[in-house]
Amino acid sequence: MPRRGRRRAADREVRPMRHRIILLGFGNVGREFARMLVERRAGLRREHGLEADVVAIFTARHGCVENPRGIDLRKAVRLAEAERSIESCGRAVRVPATRYVKGARADIVVEITPLRIAERQVAADHIVAAMSSGKHVITANKGPVVYHYPRLKALARRRGVGFRYEGTVMDGAPVFNLFQETLSDARVESFEGILNSTSNYILGEMEAGRTFADGVEGARRMGFLETDPAMDLEGWDASVKACLLTNVLMGGRLRPEAIPRQGIAGITPGRVQEARALGRRLKQVARGWFEGRQVRASVAIEELPVEHPLAGVDGTSNGLLVRTDMLKELFVSERHPGIRQTAYALYSDLLAIHEGRLTP
Repeated sequence: MPRRGRRRAADREVRPMRHRIILLGFGNVGREFARMLVERRAGLRREHGLEADVVAIFTARHGCVENPRGIDLRKAVRLAEAERSIESCGRAVRVPATRYVKGARADIVVEITPLRIAERQVAADHIVAAMSSGKHVITANKGPVVYHYPRLKALARRRGVGFRYEGTVMDGAPVFNLFQETLSDARVESFEGILNSTSNYILGEMEAGRTFADGVEGARRMGFLETDPAMDLEGWDASVKACLLTNVLMGGRLRPEAIPRQGIAGITPGRVQEARALGRRLKQVARGWFEGRQVRASVAIEELPVEHPLAGVDGTSNGLLVRTDMLKELFVSERHPGIRQTAYALYSDLLAIHEGRLTP
């Protein structure tokens, strides 16, 4: 066989790298990520040399299961969405997630348990257990990143493992990849953003003449409203994201409960329409900036002139306007994101780790 032919044959025979994945959390995002792995399985093998097997799933209501050969994800999704136990997909797991993660034969942990706004983070315990035992971590959980970013980043570097968190802000839009990987040495000086889709949608509904209650019900019907509506309506979600951006991109040490926060609860259709009549739009704006050497953040209801980039962010869309020392202004927007876009952030982080890009 000619040398070139032998090389091509050898290339075809290279086995894909197998990644054994533990899913901690199997809600809407986790199930969509599982669907994505099933849909893209052949492409991952062919185009990226990657074979992704989920070997354990931990859920809050549907049991916990492991299968070293890889869990049947179609079956697991079907059972969970039927509100049934997933434990028939393998062996039931009866030990706490933190203990299991430490000893499991896996190399990636995906932490997508529900957000908790508090210094004490069980999710952070999961991440520390994973990193300490040599496992990469991917998360869309804002809690451990906003409260413990410096510690987790240092641990990941010390252990030589990946720590990626693109799905924590703006779903699948490449916020952290953009500012930490692509825009080398560009120092973020300030940002302002519409970061909570639910609040933006409800304000838009009131602008169109509907009531606050109509907007809340519409958000619930579309699946955007948090299980605890206060997370959206009282500004907590936007506050967490504002602090996360300042802490990761600007070196802050801010806590969501310690910054000025204004939700949309109490905003009336009359106020929204009055602003519109004056050529302005009422928006919930998250901000981060430097005050001397101190990093500050806030979330407030503001009247924006219609020519402002954020004024045109409608419905469930979100947007982020960033100023750096190298670029005057950079605007990132994602139109009407959903669960799939957040799941894509996990998927893209998986590819990054597979390619050796361990941190953004």
